[in-house]
Amino acid sequence: MECLVTGEDITDFPLEKCFYCYTCKYACRKGNCVADLVKVLRENAGFDIQSEDACLTDIHCNSLYECGLCVTVDTHTPDTFPEWCPTWEKIYGNMKKFRSELGLEGLYRKIPQNSIDEIKEIVDGTVNKRYNEGSEIEERKKTIPADKIYLFHSCIADAHYPGITESIKYVFDRLGADYIDDPRHSTCTGFAYYGGKIPFSTLLVVNARNFALAEEVGYPNIAPVCQTSYGVLMESAGILKSELGTRVNEEVLSKVNRKYNGGANIVHVAEIMWAQRGRIKEKIKHELDGLRVATHNGCHYAKMFRKHAIPNLLDELVSVTGAECIGYAEKNLCCGLGFGHTIEPEQRHLTREITYRKLMSAKDAGADVVLVACPGCQMTLDRNQELIERESGEEIGLPIVNYAQLIALAMGADPYKVAGIRTHSVALESVLKQVGVM
Repeated sequence: MECLVTGEDITDFPLEKCFYCYTCKYACRKGNCVADLVKVLRENAGFDIQSEDACLTDIHCNSLYECGLCVTVDTHTPDTFPEWCPTWEKIYGNMKKFRSELGLEGLYRKIPQNSIDEIKEIVDGTVNKRYNEGSEIEERKKTIPADKIYLFHSCIADAHYPGITESIKYVFDRLGADYIDDPRHSTCTGFAYYGGKIPFSTLLVVNARNFALAEEVGYPNIAPVCQTSYGVLMESAGILKSELGTRVNEEVLSKVNRKYNGGANIVHVAEIMWAQRGRIKEKIKHELDGLRVATHNGCHYAKMFRKHAIPNLLDELVSVTGAECIGYAEKNLCCGLGFGHTIEPEQRHLTREITYRKLMSAKDAGADVVLVACPGCQMTLDRNQELIERESGEEIGLPIVNYAQLIALAMGADPYKVAGIRTHSVALESVLKQVGVM
């Protein structure tokens, strides 16, 4: 049997080699999924997490414990990620300045201390607890809301590309969207969970708390910025509708005076904009004629919950800007993030192998930019380009942009003060000048 992404023989396949791209689920007519089996096997084996002390000594778990975020710039320093080359080192050194240009303080989103205390209690109470991840996930009925939107931040977006969230808010504000930006919610924990640094029980209860917060303020339509978050939240919401939801409330959430009642509606931010694309088109100030865009939908949106996905979501969003979507051979290929493949230095070459295939396919098709809906994909495709060019001898130079950034720019947003393009490793300026945005 071969892996559908790498082509490797997966008989006796090491668990850590799974990229969690869900291509197996996408391809199987019956929806069987090796990625889900690997998750259960890792959990049952106590993979990576042997004790509370082991969890808290890992930088991503400790960051969740201390900051409520699995990823900050402090977890991705240039020393930790030398593969991201001098460009990341320069961006890292100026990140506080770049965030200040966006009107943001400090180096990461600050979660109130009483919320941090709740998160600590949850981590302490779940790191050695084992819930059965094999519980059947109840089918979720998703509706795209027009109001009562709970904006759910991405820790990778806020750490690497804070202009993504600012662009979303810029578009929402001009649409008059009814949304709340609640500082109390934590990360979804997906990056640390798929990287083998926190157990499923922690992920589940942390997100039950997040759902409870949304219910409490009367904004149950939870709109994640990230497509990994989308997958995590969709899965968690389905599992919490089972008997596990009662256990989570009684055994852990009750200790932090929270209760989740099962009312969360999970919808990606891009889907909300897609539903409003007619109104967005009316507000476009800069038609991006001549811009050739290769779109990439994150695996945890397009493959993990395929039946709920809008097939041409990003292509139809791009069309409102006047830009041209192009086809390319590797459009459905994973970006290569792989979570553990990004975290563990000895596995990062595997990420770059897949990222190279993706980027070269888009470049060969004539793309000017690659457009994504997941900050993890953006980080992978953007930060790794410099080393990939050096290793391959190929000049790529493809800027990576989030759909919200592109739409905001087309609506007239400032490239630096809203879209935050200074935090990109591959510069966007020349492309934006080409289409008259700068």
